[in-house]
Amino acid sequence: MSNFAEKLQHVHRGPITTIGFRRSGEEEMPQMLVVAMLADTSAKAAKAVTGADAVIIDSQDLSPEGLKQLTSALGDVPTGILLDNTKPVEAAKALEAGSDFVVLDIKTPVEAVSKEGLGRILKIEPSLDIALARAINSLPLSIDGVLIASDDSVLTVERLLVCQRFADLLDKPLLVTMGASVPSNELSSLCEAGVNGIVVPAGLTAKALGELKKAVSCLPKPTKHKTKASPIIPRITPEPEAVVEEEDDDEE
Repeated sequence: MSNFAEKLQHVHRGPITTIGFRRSGEEEMPQMLVVAMLADTSAKAAKAVTGADAVIIDSQDLSPEGLKQLTSALGDVPTGILLDNTKPVEAAKALEAGSDFVVLDIKTPVEAVSKEGLGRILKIEPSLDIALARAINSLPLSIDGVLIASDDSVLTVERLLVCQRFADLLDKPLLVTMGASVPSNELSSLCEAGVNGIVVPAGLTAKALGELKKAVSCLPKPTKHKTKASPIIPRITPEPEAVVEEEDDDEE
């Protein structure tokens, strides 16, 4: 399993409750992950996002060697690449460079991302058909997380409803794209709606990223205890047998 996929699963499932005291030095699990997009492949830009929980590289012009150098500059931060469906070679390039995960969409060839151990984040549109969304849960190709992509950086009621809908439909970690600045109340609303991570745009400064991470670390635990909807199966019970009254054989 990829490092980023493992992080996502920990946030999605929540902390494992054990009997006894919490071990000292055990890292506190955040309520959400902060993922940074990276379009500028310079060392300076890479250094600015080393505080992120993961980085998605959005640069189709990188050579495998350049991608390796960028991954090395990011240190222990899980690094993924945003795939371009029109260029299947991008997937091979990501694998060659040792990327931890890839971001694909429903048009990505399965063969391009079938390598064992590669993390897979499926990017979907908010308008994705509900039946297709449900099918993600049982897809033969293992999906480690779902990213709801949108060009709108503002959190509207509609976007929150979309997040809630997919969180209820899916048993996968959920991520959503947001703007460079996300107020604490919006982070809290996203967390309550079932979002496990936010993807912020490229160009974020190290200071802005640090402030966002701090805001996430201060989020309270979600108050809702969501349960997945399950189909209601009609219960068939046999009809009670009719009681046959015995005739009285005694003569009057």
